[in-house]
This record gives sequence, C-alpha cells and structure tokens, in this order.
Amino acid sequence: MLAPESVKQSRRRLTLGLGKAVMLYNEAAVPGLGGMWFIRQAALALLGIRIAEETAHAGSKIEVANAIEALACWIGYQERDWSRGDWRLRGSRKLKALQDGGSDRTFRRLKSQSAYVTQPMRMGCVQALPALGLVDASGSRFNSFSVNVRGQQLIDAVFGESGRGKRYLPDYLRDWVLNEPVNFTASLRQKLNPTADAGDDARKVMREALAFPGAGAERRHDALIWTGRIDGGDGFGTIPDTDWGNQPAEIDDNHWKDLQAGAALLQTRDAAIGVLANIEQELIAHSRLDLTRALPEGVSASLEAWRKEAQQFLELDGHGPDDAAAAARDFCTEALQSDVHAIRMLVKRENHMLRVTGSVVVPTAAWRTDAALRVDDATHDGSDLETDSDGREDAAPMRAERDVLPPSISPRITYLRRLSLDLDGRLGTFIEAQGQN
Repeated sequence: MLAPESVKQSRRRLTLGLGKAVMLYNEAAVPGLGGMWFIRQAALALLGIRIAEETAHAGSKIEVANAIEALACWIGYQERDWSRGDWRLRGSRKLKALQDGGSDRTFRRLKSQSAYVTQPMRMGCVQALPALGLVDASGSRFNSFSVNVRGQQLIDAVFGESGRGKRYLPDYLRDWVLNEPVNFTASLRQKLNPTADAGDDARKVMREALAFPGAGAERRHDALIWTGRIDGGDGFGTIPDTDWGNQPAEIDDNHWKDLQAGAALLQTRDAAIGVLANIEQELIAHSRLDLTRALPEGVSASLEAWRKEAQQFLELDGHGPDDAAAAARDFCTEALQSDVHAIRMLVKRENHMLRVTGSVVVPTAAWRTDAALRVDDATHDGSDLETDSDGREDAAPMRAERDVLPPSISPRITYLRRLSLDLDGRLGTFIEAQGQN
C-alpha cells in the first residue's frame, strides 16, 4: 500500500479482483478523462514532456515531468506560506522537509524519487493526453508521448510570454533541468504555480481538446454539460442530481445505465469489504472463524447486506463494458451462494491476510491486528478508483462533492465537474469554499 510520505498501518486497499472491472466502468463513465481534473495538471505534464525532449540526456520524460511538478508544488506551497488545503498541490511534508533542511530547488534534487510523492498528478494524465489529442503516442506509456501542435498550444497558453521583454518560461526550465542557475522571479513563480488561474486562452484550448473526436467523445461532451449544470447560478451545487431514478436530460439511456451499473458494483464491493471487516474483527477476538458453526451476528448480517447489493447489480442486466460486466456478474453470483462458499470465495479474493484451512478462516503470516479492517472501513468514498491516490491531499472526491451526485457514482464525474469549473474560471473559488465547509 502506498501512502503520501508514510504508510498508515491501520488501513489497506482492497480491490477483490475487481480492479480492471472498476477501471472499465470508470472509462465508460467519462471516456478518456483518466484522473485529470484541472487544466494546469495537463499543462505541467505536457511541459515535462517538451523539456525532456529538448534535454535528452537529463532524464526520462517521467523524471523530468515529475521534477517540474515537484518544483511547481514547492513554489505553490511557498506562496501559501506552506498552508495546506488546495487540492492542486501535493507533497507538502517532503517538500517542506527539503526546504527546512536547506536543500536547493535543483533538478538533480527534485528528480529523486524520495523528493516528491510516489504518484504525482502527472499519472492522472496518462490516459487523457492522447485521448484528448494533446500528444502523439507510440504506446500507452508516458515516456512514449510526444507533444503535438495542440499540446504545444496548451503549453503556450499557460506558460507563454506575458509581455514585451519576458523570456519564455520553458527556456528557464530547460536551463534548470541542465542544472544551470536560474533565478525564479515572482513572475516565473506565478506562471509555474499550480493554483494560479490557467487563463482564457488555456480554457479555449482545453475545451477544444475535450471535443477531440474519437471513441467516447459524445459521452464526454454530454457529461460535461451535465456536470456544468450542477453549478449553475452564483453558488456551487445549486442544482444537484442525487437520485438514480431521475435520469439527467443530457445523458442517454445506455450511458446512464452504465453509470448505474458501475455504482452498483462499487456498492456491492463495499458490502463485501464489510463482510471481511466483520471476519477480521472476529479473528481479533477469537483468532479463528469456524464455518461449521453458526456465524457471528456481525458476519451474518454483513453477508446478507452483500447479497442484497449483489442482487441489485444483477437486476441491471449486466450493463457496462462486456469484460467488466462479466467480472462483476461472477463476483455478485458468488455472494448468492451458501454462507460457507461465499466466505471461501471472498477470502480467496482478499488473498493477503486471510486464508481458509479446512472449514476455518485463519490469519496468514501477513496478518497484523493493527492493519485489520474495521467495520467502518467498508464505507466507500470513491478515492481508490483511479491510480492517482496519494493521501488526502491527492484531490480524491470529498464527501461534500459526492453529496450533489448519485451515490457511488464514478469519481470521474466528480473530476469532470471540477474541470468544468476550471473551464469557467471558478475552480479556485470552489476549492476554497470546500475548505470552509
């Protein structure tokens, strides 16, 4: 398990063999978006690719992009006097430790994996950059990307010159990557700061990118209109859509049913985690769970809750991508088997801290009571559905954001809502308002 700068021993992430299925349902929700949710996130990733292409011996595109993002976040935190709360900044503890330790903001320092978060914001853009036509790609990996004309337009719009006599920011960064001394003036810091407004030109380029033709473009367009409507008027969340029974006019039937199926799968998975949590609490108390005897009340009740959610998914007739729907059906069908068989299959899916020996559930050698699931861990918050989670500061959907959307909907809808706010120049105000709630 990865955490921001330390491992939280009491929590762990469970996919139950459904990682690919969840990914496919997310893709059906907002095709091509990945974990991208604000304009500068994409622009910084593109800037890293461009600088790496121009300084071939400095490091890989991943290394250069990560270092530039770390530099930008360091600057952003300095401008905020190291106060946290803006989701567009990461790595406060590591970067502050570097500053307090007297480290210089050199490329060599920030290129190190230990200098910044393990999963930078750049990772959320890996799917979005080619899907939105911002890079040419010879493969699916970030190092295979090359900035194209539209990507360069976004770089120029966000980081370009701001007046006569102003040197082009990428030129300074090229020098920085080559370990030449650079004086990051106030204007340069403002250009790099992830929390600065992207500007009207950048918003225009991003709108064009979101309309880039290809598989899923229509769904992306429809979802953008829907999420934009939620924040109509002067406030935020003024027109919430929270009822799965009320299909938004902007979303067609198949899209809506796919969104419902993805949410139903997540609710079923959460219920299954509830079963595991009750089993693990039983192991803490009695060191084993004998399946030949009557199940403890908590385990039995959680099994029934899992079955209820599984049945609701199956009643949706397998909507969603074929592979995802098939995997989800298998999972839900397991829940409907006998108590013993359902628990056996679930423990097999957990495949880390638990095992079944004969008819008894016992801990594995990896078991630690401080890492055992608590019953309240079964409440799903959508934060583990994409590959860009890195602690609370990673901008995982907050409860207040989820409260204006149908329960357990894909976090990509939340990301798209934020992007819609950024396209309207309101994202910074929105983030600030969320912090005050």
